[in-house]
Amino acid sequence: MMKFLFPDIGGVTLNAQGVLASLGIALILGLILSLVYLFTSRKRGYTSDFPAAIVLLAPLMASVIFLVNSSVAAAVSLGGALALLRIRSDPRDTMDIASLLFAIVIGVGCGTGYYGVSIVITLLLCALMVILSALNFGVPKKNQFTLKIFVPEDLNFDGAFDDILDKYTDSWQLNQIKTSDFGSIYELKYHICLDESADRRALMDEIRTRNGNLDVFITLREYDFVSNKSGR
Repeated sequence: MMKFLFPDIGGVTLNAQGVLASLGIALILGLILSLVYLFTSRKRGYTSDFPAAIVLLAPLMASVIFLVNSSVAAAVSLGGALALLRIRSDPRDTMDIASLLFAIVIGVGCGTGYYGVSIVITLLLCALMVILSALNFGVPKKNQFTLKIFVPEDLNFDGAFDDILDKYTDSWQLNQIKTSDFGSIYELKYHICLDESADRRALMDEIRTRNGNLDVFITLREYDFVSNKSGR
């Protein structure tokens, strides 16, 4: 059994038993990874079909290893085909990308016959994902927001909102200024830390009285990257 899980030389015997064993282990490990992904992503949300994609990706990558085997030409051809998939893919965030890479590692490990290594890697890294999620590692404080204010071109925005931001925030910083609609509108992007007692609706209403009732967006800093992607 140990020889089967930890072989001295990698490789899968390409018969029915060997292929089914490799695909079965890859599928089980992919399912474990998918369940851990569901648990760690329950707060921030996820695309409904992404967990199923993780389950399928591990045995799919194992199948790729079977087909490539030792053929350099086949490896190059499949590499080009996989690169084209980037056109149709749009991972939600960094954790989604890491999960996809994780599933690929599982598939490669099972496809090359290193089942024990794949199992150990899966269990250790899945446990690490759960621990990091439970500790809220790297999650910014809930009072940190990205504030976007749209102003007309005839408004001098230098210092126009400073007193309002001083009133409702503990700290703020103007990070970006850009134009839209062929220069007819300016977009100001601030990083703000709201005061605990701040009324966000009152903040937005006061800003709207200064910017001509144009759009005002407040986004949790944690989800600002997702907001930028969806807004492009």
